[in-house]
Amino acid sequence: MSDVTLSKAVRSNLLHLQGTATMMDRTQERLATGLKVNSALDNPTNFFTASSLKARSKDLDLLMDAISNGVQTLQAADKGISAIQKLVESAQATARQAMQTTPRVDTTQTAVLQEAVATGTVAIGADSAALATGSDLGANTGTDLASGIVAHDDVFSITVDGDVFTIGINDTDGGGGFTGTADLVIDLDFSSATVDDVIAGLNGAMTSTEAAGISPALADFSIGLDGANQLAVTTSENEISFSLSGFATGFGIADGSFAPSNAQIAGLSGTLTIGTQTATFGAGNIETRAQLEDWLAGLTGDVSAEIDTSSDTLVVTGANGASVAIGGTLDTVAAFGIAQQTYSAQTETTTVNVPNPVRREMVEQYNAMLEQISNLTRDASYNGVNLLIGDSLDLIFNEDGTSRLNIEGGQFDAAGLGLTPVANEAFDENADIETVLDGLKGAIDSLRAQASRFGSNMSVVEARQNFTKEMINTLETGAADLTLADTNEEAANMLALQTRQQLSQTALSLASQADQAVLRLFG
Repeated sequence: MSDVTLSKAVRSNLLHLQGTATMMDRTQERLATGLKVNSALDNPTNFFTASSLKARSKDLDLLMDAISNGVQTLQAADKGISAIQKLVESAQATARQAMQTTPRVDTTQTAVLQEAVATGTVAIGADSAALATGSDLGANTGTDLASGIVAHDDVFSITVDGDVFTIGINDTDGGGGFTGTADLVIDLDFSSATVDDVIAGLNGAMTSTEAAGISPALADFSIGLDGANQLAVTTSENEISFSLSGFATGFGIADGSFAPSNAQIAGLSGTLTIGTQTATFGAGNIETRAQLEDWLAGLTGDVSAEIDTSSDTLVVTGANGASVAIGGTLDTVAAFGIAQQTYSAQTETTTVNVPNPVRREMVEQYNAMLEQISNLTRDASYNGVNLLIGDSLDLIFNEDGTSRLNIEGGQFDAAGLGLTPVANEAFDENADIETVLDGLKGAIDSLRAQASRFGSNMSVVEARQNFTKEMINTLETGAADLTLADTNEEAANMLALQTRQQLSQTALSLASQADQAVLRLFG
């Protein structure tokens, strides 16, 4: 508010100059910023509409990076599928190449047809066989003993080399105590005692301290049941004689003297040579079958021998088909039914078909190819996402997340394709190779199907990528249309305003001159 009084003409021109200056300031701002709407004061509707458009454009632009990564991830998976398919095709070629070779080849093999190089009759009996056998015990085995089979004063007497040992049986059930004389008395309850109890008592007595003075030791003898359910006395000694009282009658064993059937080997003298090792028979040397078996078991080198118990024969074997010489004193060698000569294992050379080694090598190549398939699958990742090992990709296409695409991956390593390493013999037969080829064909079909799915997904993602780019451009253009200034128009406005300003200043000067004319009246 000015205290100066202006004339109407001056005030009018002044107002015009102020309006022109204001318009010039606004035009200069538009020229400087390139915008005709710089704030909400310029045009609230256009300002806020443009701001909304720009905000959406920015949101979409942020999504473009994720979409671009999705495109690259799909491309990595697609290239991996293509490379894996080539490796599977190479595995197919390996299998087909194996099928073109001969399944089997002829080879010469030498086989030992008979290991035994010399066999003869031993005929020396068995010095550990049953020496005395009674009658069938029938229902008395494992059950209570019937009355009369064992009396309370029965005595078991065994004589070895003139030494006598007696065992008395005492009935603890009250049927009458033992009244005889014996080196050792065993107690049995006749009301419940079984044959097994009697056998256990006798064997225990023969291994007792009271029996230790008998030589050979009674511990070398045993009493048991044979396969015919009969009581049998067994020993590894050369001679044994024993007599029984009423006890023998109960088990059907007659009194008498019994000896092992070792007469032939006990009476044999001389030597037997097998290879470079010699056995000497006779007093103080080998006298029993057990001693002979021990010597045979101790043979060393490329020769072994044993007594075949099923046929009671001496069998000599040369290790690895070695020749073995049999010799010694003529009578001794003849006693075993073996002629003195050098024996050789029988061998035979045959031509047989064996698997083709070329096919075995191709099995190794095939398995190596499967390993490479798995390695390649693990390497087909992009930005930490691998669609070939089961990862998934979730792409968002709009700013509020309502438009999106989820791409599921799968297992496309060798195992995921149903391809497992094969055994060495897998290519030996053409039928087995056909099975492998069927599996490879199935793997290729799976890869092709997945490649098609990835291709469809790629088309969708690329279409959305292009759409988003165009939408961003549309939003930016729309915002610009609402806020950008026409610089040509604003420049023309500035020139016009400058001209108007100059004219207003001239008019103001003329209006002031009119007031100055009054001063001349006082001059």
